[in-house]
Amino acid sequence: MTISSPLAPNIAFTRISTDHGKVRAWIGATVALPVILLLIITLVLWPHLTWLVTTEIVVLIGIIWVTAVRVRAVFYTGYHETGEELIVCRGILFRHIEVVPYGRMQEVKVEDGPLTRLYKLSTITMETASSTTDASIPGVPRAEADRLRLRLTELGTTKMEGL
Repeated sequence: MTISSPLAPNIAFTRISTDHGKVRAWIGATVALPVILLLIITLVLWPHLTWLVTTEIVVLIGIIWVTAVRVRAVFYTGYHETGEELIVCRGILFRHIEVVPYGRMQEVKVEDGPLTRLYKLSTITMETASSTTDASIPGVPRAEADRLRLRLTELGTTKMEGL
């Protein structure tokens, strides 16, 4: 599936897996659970402390809002390979495009955690010679991540030889 970005309208970006939204939803639920438990305990033991109940509800609403935005952002995150660089786009409200030249790549890492492993996803992290150009692509299917890692390291080595 491809997506487009207003910052680069002529480029069709490969969208990351929508299963990454499920990973982000699980993380949000894990963060919200202690707040929900604390809210229930407060309502049972100290219902007269309205300031505490109100604070917990506001925190819970904030967690739900951030989680919803992060899940929705999955549909606006993608990457595009060109002959000279990898372009990564992300963001709903604050859009962001990162251009990583192959010749500047020093290291390409593929990482996964317990939740991403459950959905067979990985995060690709590219480190470059510049500290400001490092980029990562979360939620890439594992087979695609391995293919992309091999391709990026091969292109990085080839392009670096020309410098």
